[in-house]
Formats: sequence, structure tokens, C-alpha cells
Amino acid sequence: MLNAFQNNPRRAPHWRWLRAVQIDAGGPAAKRNLDGPDGYQWIRRALRVKRRVDRANQRPDALYAAMLRDEDIFWAHAIWTEEKMPTRWAVEARVLAEETDEEIAEKLGTRPEVVTAYVNVFFDVREKLCNKDYVLNVIMADAVSRGLQERHYDLLWKMLGFNGGPHVLDAAMSRCVAISKPNSPDAVSGFFQDFAINSMKYKAALATLTVPVTPHTQLALIDSFVKYVEVERTTDSASKAQTSIVENIGAMLTALPFKIGTKIDSVDAKMLPFDTQAAELRHDEMMIVATGGKLDNTADLSNLKYPGEGQ
Repeated sequence: MLNAFQNNPRRAPHWRWLRAVQIDAGGPAAKRNLDGPDGYQWIRRALRVKRRVDRANQRPDALYAAMLRDEDIFWAHAIWTEEKMPTRWAVEARVLAEETDEEIAEKLGTRPEVVTAYVNVFFDVREKLCNKDYVLNVIMADAVSRGLQERHYDLLWKMLGFNGGPHVLDAAMSRCVAISKPNSPDAVSGFFQDFAINSMKYKAALATLTVPVTPHTQLALIDSFVKYVEVERTTDSASKAQTSIVENIGAMLTALPFKIGTKIDSVDAKMLPFDTQAAELRHDEMMIVATGGKLDNTADLSNLKYPGEGQ
């Protein structure tokens, strides 16, 4: 019963729904000073939906009428009661990843009001996200106490969403890190290579969370980590080597204080003063001019003309 009170340090995420259940069983009524202004309103709405759904379970023809009376909480309740359904896990994980109701609803394919109802009645944790001990010991208590397995998607998604944010959660849920689609047949090989590397990284991350450290596994874990680092060094870096070289050369050329042999009409063009002249400077003269120095024979060089020019 105490898990259903707002000020309990270990209150259940669905404490407002628990309050509605307890009230219907003869418990203390909802009060603003006990449940807070928002809690008071949501508990009363939840209580009305609960009573209508209970009556509808006895009369199936009344279920449609119960849905119409408060459709937002009705569908939120439908999501919450499906404990083994990924939809519930996804909503709760995305709340922990600090996504908005609109963002969650867009991905879920429903209206934001349904997500708002779910968060306020069945997963009221947003004000607690800064309290890390509450998140670990209440919301993810099973993951902390018993450890994780890959099949524990509900806890795994919550942990990755809370610690990594929405992009990490998207990758964990889809099992696929976003990779650019090939724009030509020649790019397909690179796509599969990047896909394989990202999949390896994801599985390695899962292994660190799910494989227990015991006298039988600790040496194997260390050996696997060393091999993984070596594979990453020789494959991941190699696949990006050419791109990195091209990018670095481009950045270096952009940073130069001048451009050689290119005629640019803009005022801010970075040109040496002799690029369009007939004179060809020696290497030492080129360095002097590039660094802002002056040549002793600047006037003579500037007046040089190609043979036949001006005739």
C-alpha cells in the first residue's frame, strides 16, 4: 500500500494507478494535499476508467462505451496490461531516454495524449530521472539485483535508453546502427563491412552487460576483449583510411593562406600576386611571397609580359 503514495522514496512508477485500485477497494480517497494537484486529477480519471473497464469485463458490450468515455487512459491502460508486449517496454524506455510525448507517439503510431496518459498514470518517473539511485533501485531493480540476459529486452532497453539516450535506444531496439544506403553497386561491399563492424560492437556491448564475471569466464572475457580491439584496429580503421586521408588533405589545403594556379574573380580570393603574371618565381621566392614578404625585383617581375602580348 505504501508504494502508492507520492512522497514514498520507493514509490512505484504506476503509483497513481495503484492509488485508484486501493481507493476502489476502500482505501483513502484522492486528496490534493496527499497526492499533489496533478496526482489528484489523474487518480480520479484513472479510477473512473478502472470502474468502467471492470464493469465492461462483465458486460463485453459495454467495453466500447468505456473506451469512448476516456479514450486516452483507456488505451494507455491497454498498453500497460500487456506486460510481455514490446510496445510497453518501448514507451517506458523512451521516457527514460528523455524523449517527449510527441516523439514517442510518432514512433509508436498513436496520439501524444495517449502517451501523456500512460506517463502520468502508469509510469510517472520524469521528475525522478535526476535521482539515479531511484532509477537503478526502483525502476531497474531487477537488472541491478539479478543481472541481465539478452532476452530481458524491457530492462535492457531501459538501461540503454537511460544511459545512452534516444539514438542508442533506437539502435538497440532495431538491432541495426544507422548506415548510409549505398548509392552505387560498388558501395555495397562497404555497406556490409560497416554493418558487420557495427553489429560486432553491439554484440560486444551486450556481452559486457549480460555475461557474468566468474573464475570460469574472466580470462575468456579478457582474451575476447584483446582480440576485439585488434580486429577493430585492422578493419574499422582500414575501411575509413582512404576517406580520412582525402578529408585531411582537403582540410590542409583549405587552411593554406594562398591558392596557386587558380584564377578566382572574388575579392577575398587567396591568390599569390604573381599567379596571373608571366614571371615564374623560384622556390625561395615563392616562400617569401607566400609568407607576406617582399621581393627586391617586384616591379620588374610585374612588368614582364608574354612574347607578343599587347602587340
